[in-house]
Amino acid sequence: MKPRFSGALFFIRGKNYLKFFTIFFADYRENLWMDTSEFTAGHRNSPALKLITGFFWIILGAAVLLALMILLLPDKLFLALSNYLQIIAAIAGALVLLYVWHRDGGPEYLLYAAGALGLWGISNIVWYINILMGLRNEVFPSLIDMGIIASIMILSIAIQKGFPRKQIAPHILLGILILSLAIPVGVLVTTGISAAALVTLLYFFACGSLVITGLNHSLSEHPKILAGILLFVIAFLIYPLREMFLIANPVLPVIGTFVAAGFSLIVIGLVSNSTPATTA
Repeated sequence: MKPRFSGALFFIRGKNYLKFFTIFFADYRENLWMDTSEFTAGHRNSPALKLITGFFWIILGAAVLLALMILLLPDKLFLALSNYLQIIAAIAGALVLLYVWHRDGGPEYLLYAAGALGLWGISNIVWYINILMGLRNEVFPSLIDMGIIASIMILSIAIQKGFPRKQIAPHILLGILILSLAIPVGVLVTTGISAAALVTLLYFFACGSLVITGLNHSLSEHPKILAGILLFVIAFLIYPLREMFLIANPVLPVIGTFVAAGFSLIVIGLVSNSTPATTA
């Protein structure tokens, strides 16, 4: 787009330099804003972005299909595919966010988000290796859970650093915190203090903190990211309870597809929201 400085040129011919500079800088600011908008729009329509988001939309669709398969036709094959899909979504998401972080000039929140997905992916790989080795009873509670819980907390930090704070009614946040702690406290009361009960408490606290952070940092304006976080949180509110009380339930393994779908939406939202760095 060509800059429009016609008004400024008129006044410089008349030797009115004050008006010239006033109009010049007003026009410059207008054109700068317009150029930035065009640049951002071009970024969002770039082939690389379309390829990345298309890949994660495919993962999302696969997660939905697998969820239906697990619910309608429970089979170990579908569960294995679900684990593979989760790992692919996490590791690919981490790599994509690292790429976007580098391209955008190093925004800190993308690095934290990449770290969260990468740590979760590594933790889940270790979890699945234990399953393949016949150590199903050893995966909960374990150090694997500490890695997953840490990844949830790191994702909270990413949201806190990357999105502006937006005041939410304190009673809503307090209500979410109380709800997120009520169940694990009930578990502690009914089963007594144990490693499994304490890890369950940590899961619920981390998930509640993630939701509170998201609501408190404008994620209601980014529905894909918020939806992805909610799917992820639902999965890990159910996971420790399944491991403690419902390990043989044939339906609950569907939560793995929630994780893959959640990661896909989070990555799509973060990548679409990013803006490449510009150089002078």
